[in-house]
Amino acid sequence: MNTFIQKVIDLRESSTMWLLVLTILSAVLVMTIVLRFNGRRRRILASQIPGPDGLPIIGLLPLFLQEPEKLMKCGMQVYRMYDKSLFRVWLFNILFIVLTQPEEIEFVLTNPKLIKKAAEYKVLRESIMGQGIFSIEDTKKWKHNRKLVSGAFSFSIIKSFIPLFYEETIVLNNILQTKCDSSNEFDISMPISMATMEMIGKTALDVKFNAQNGGHHRFVENLQTTMTVWEYRVTHPWYLSNTLFQFSSVKKNHDQSQKIINEFIDEIISQKLNELNVNNSSDKNKSFVNDEDIYPRKTKSLIEILLGNYHEISHKQIRDELATIMIGGQETTAMTNACVIFMLAHHEDVQNKVYEELQSIFSVGDYTRAPTYEDLQQMEYLERVIKETLRLFPPLPIFGRSLEEEMKIGNYLCPAGSTIFISPLFMQSNPQYYPDPEKFNPDNFLPDACHNRHPYAFIPFSAGYRNCIGIKYAMFQIKTVVSTLIRRNTFAPSSKCPTPEHLRLMFLSTLKFVDGCYVKILPRTLSTAGINENPNVPA
Repeated sequence: MNTFIQKVIDLRESSTMWLLVLTILSAVLVMTIVLRFNGRRRRILASQIPGPDGLPIIGLLPLFLQEPEKLMKCGMQVYRMYDKSLFRVWLFNILFIVLTQPEEIEFVLTNPKLIKKAAEYKVLRESIMGQGIFSIEDTKKWKHNRKLVSGAFSFSIIKSFIPLFYEETIVLNNILQTKCDSSNEFDISMPISMATMEMIGKTALDVKFNAQNGGHHRFVENLQTTMTVWEYRVTHPWYLSNTLFQFSSVKKNHDQSQKIINEFIDEIISQKLNELNVNNSSDKNKSFVNDEDIYPRKTKSLIEILLGNYHEISHKQIRDELATIMIGGQETTAMTNACVIFMLAHHEDVQNKVYEELQSIFSVGDYTRAPTYEDLQQMEYLERVIKETLRLFPPLPIFGRSLEEEMKIGNYLCPAGSTIFISPLFMQSNPQYYPDPEKFNPDNFLPDACHNRHPYAFIPFSAGYRNCIGIKYAMFQIKTVVSTLIRRNTFAPSSKCPTPEHLRLMFLSTLKFVDGCYVKILPRTLSTAGINENPNVPA
């Protein structure tokens, strides 16, 4: 998988001839559009909006052609030049309106006329997400399907997941402690990714993947390939054309990964239908998991809820929704958990405060017990740490909406046919709302600080009509994972990544590590962890 991603990055540097030919073709296309009345109207309105002019015809194409890591950094530089109001960016004939003020963002995300996702989401719809609730075009179907999916994320159901989160975190903890080398340094990103994969499998699908035991999983590995292709198509906009994409060398890799993922989810659906229809008949031939792999639950899982509505939702739609939830539930929490541990490793004072809070919460009874819902509610400082991490490392750095009619946003009349871009990554590092924004400071989320700041200046899970339905799921899971690991380990900087500035990130639809997330892991002894070795003697 890493080799393929490297090939994609190398491909950027070897596409000069293609770029020249496609630039000429695009120039002809742009000139044709400009001659149309609507094109003229759009350009007249766009000319009144501030923004970089870029190059003739192709706009800011050179910016988009950079490798994912540099693209994110250069995008931040452009954003900083126009962070006092919205601005526009041209890419060929595509007009992007980038929002920078929380008032503008609130207006867009709470506007019922702006529910439709941007046209660029077609790369998701044509891939494994299909018409899932994240990427679906039809807003009526979106409302119906969102209501169905939301049933699996009710408060009572999520509370029942806490023991499961703890169980998988204990497995993760043992892996981290046994696999780190003699220097105690380890890349925590993959083990955490496998742990969150197991959690989403049990909570959403009712199956065990045994992902942690194997260390890899075909869904996770092939997901990285598809996400690399998504990013490649968006940053090489001529590949948004299916005709041109057919000739791309990356399409074959994408289609192969898409096939594996679809087959994987189809096996799960088939397995669950067999279980529901024949009541776990032992003589039924099951291709994906054995009877003992079914994870017993008292509450309904997402797949059971969707299959319970099989009469009003198609098999493909169920597959699309499951793929969407698996990506959203696994990718985002894996990234956040790793980043929280990384930032705690690099801020000893913050880690000590988290540990002190945990000692206070678990001071009564068995210190090693699983956290309860009440325990998680008491983790106020840890919650601030998680939010501050999400401020600096939002899993979804950018998202878009389609502007289908002229509309005044802020001080500007924005033309129809534009794509509205909103970037939590850039917004949440704006010094207008966060003093010394590069500094890791959980006090940014003290009650008074939050009260004095516009609520839409912090949107790691989006907001408004199409906000993430898994916000509570994510917070409960991350609190459980981080608190359990901190109770058992001390984390410190690794020589492979000695400062936060050495952590290399890139944008592949979601925020990703370029070369891992290394920390030093020092298991706590029973005495230093406050664990009572003799249950008859107070710790």
